[in-house]
Amino acid sequence: MAADFMDAILNALMAIGLLVILVLIIYLIDRVSAIEKETRQALSSIQQQNSVQPPLPPFLGLSSKKLWDAMTGRPEMGMDPLAIFDLQGPYQIVLSKHVEALYKEGFKDSQRGMTGEPKNTRLITSSAGAVESWIPPAQANAVYQCGVQAAQTPESNWGPIRDALDDAGRFLFGKAQLDTSSPLSEWLMPLGTPDGHPNSPTYGHVKLPHLS
Repeated sequence: MAADFMDAILNALMAIGLLVILVLIIYLIDRVSAIEKETRQALSSIQQQNSVQPPLPPFLGLSSKKLWDAMTGRPEMGMDPLAIFDLQGPYQIVLSKHVEALYKEGFKDSQRGMTGEPKNTRLITSSAGAVESWIPPAQANAVYQCGVQAAQTPESNWGPIRDALDDAGRFLFGKAQLDTSSPLSEWLMPLGTPDGHPNSPTYGHVKLPHLS
């Protein structure tokens, strides 16, 4: 009888053990399913975030001297060369507008009888967005002084001024690896046209050069 009792206890313990194992198996299966579901949701969320990239800031977030450095072959570490190359078209417009503004400033300051040292930084607005442009102080002053001298000099004597303006343009646009085929004097100091004459009341409607 004692043997039967022991067998019954042993069988009961085995049944309980099997039941516990079964419960653990069910729990583990359920837990693995839950983890798999959470993993799928996390991956889906990451993919959605990656598919909706925030818009890049204008000019890769570069401005002032950092933008000039990047466009003249001295970008910050880790910058994508192809992304910088893609900026050449928009940057040529920015640089052209910057040069134009400096020349106009010198011309108009001279007409008003007040000249000074021009700033070599300027906020430029383009279709790519507004950006602070920087150029070397020497070239900024050269372009400005060309405007000053043009306002004080008859058109027939503009030759040296046009040469100085073209030299500054070749340096700036060449340094930035941009198109230098259109000399600055052709569009900032056109000869024989009302807009190009220093005494013309319509001066200031300067057209930008053709940008490829």
